[in-house]
Amino acid sequence: MVYNGGMQTPPPPPPLDEYAALIRTATTAARRGDRIEFDTAVEQLLAIHEVRVTDDALVRVDNRWLAEATAGANPDLVPIAERLGAISDTLAQPAGAAPPDALARLDAIMGQPPLSRPEPPPPPQWLIDLLELIGRILDRMLEPITTASPQSANLVAWVIAVIGLVLLVGVIIYMLIGLRRGVVRDTQVADPDPDAGIGSRGALDRAGDHAASGDYRTGMRYLYLSALLWLDEHGALRYDRALTNYEHLAQLNERPELRRRLAPVIETFDRVWYGHAPLDETAFSMFRGQIEQLRRDAEVRQ
Repeated sequence: MVYNGGMQTPPPPPPLDEYAALIRTATTAARRGDRIEFDTAVEQLLAIHEVRVTDDALVRVDNRWLAEATAGANPDLVPIAERLGAISDTLAQPAGAAPPDALARLDAIMGQPPLSRPEPPPPPQWLIDLLELIGRILDRMLEPITTASPQSANLVAWVIAVIGLVLLVGVIIYMLIGLRRGVVRDTQVADPDPDAGIGSRGALDRAGDHAASGDYRTGMRYLYLSALLWLDEHGALRYDRALTNYEHLAQLNERPELRRRLAPVIETFDRVWYGHAPLDETAFSMFRGQIEQLRRDAEVRQ
């Protein structure tokens, strides 16, 4: 802190590598329970509001969660260490964590049903020709209608009514045929949800099966799903496939302790599942430990 005529001038924004090193220091100290080193690192982190990523670019950082978590006399260092560790892991990721063909993959996914449906086929030519013929006939029939006698007018009206009824029935039949084809096509391309009806226990079993076969990434997804389903089964939140991870997290705003436990779980999952970070057996076991700790804490607070 620099003093200028009695005024305190905040220090310049640190570079990203220094900020990441400070996060690692705070993480290590929290895991060891070293309050002196931890409090010193936290004080420095709370004074940082911007980080320099390049010579010309600054990025704002928000450590208000850390201020709230350390506000008491004896803060719980375990969830703080987990969240700081997730932040440290995220900062350690290369800038291009997504695969180079990510956009091509996205285009391929968006082009598949049900996200994209083929354009409906045009009506058959015979129907177009029929409609045009009926239109020409009606034009000829309606030309002399104003000068026709009442008897002729009634006859013309009946003919027009019959033709209109036939045309209406034909259009309805055509629409029903097209609707049936669309329903059949959607039924054939529909991909049934493999997780429909699964519970937290079932998701946990699938996680173990995938991990045993070496597919730790899919196993991690089922571990995370088991946590959300378990919280849903115990009334802590409402699991909905349509909600994002952070929309699920927002449901715990009135349960801050449980929210602080789930936040690093979501951050770790997003980093691996969406950021394509590598995952081995050790990292999978650590994530399983996060899930188990979350469930223990939720059971204690019920």
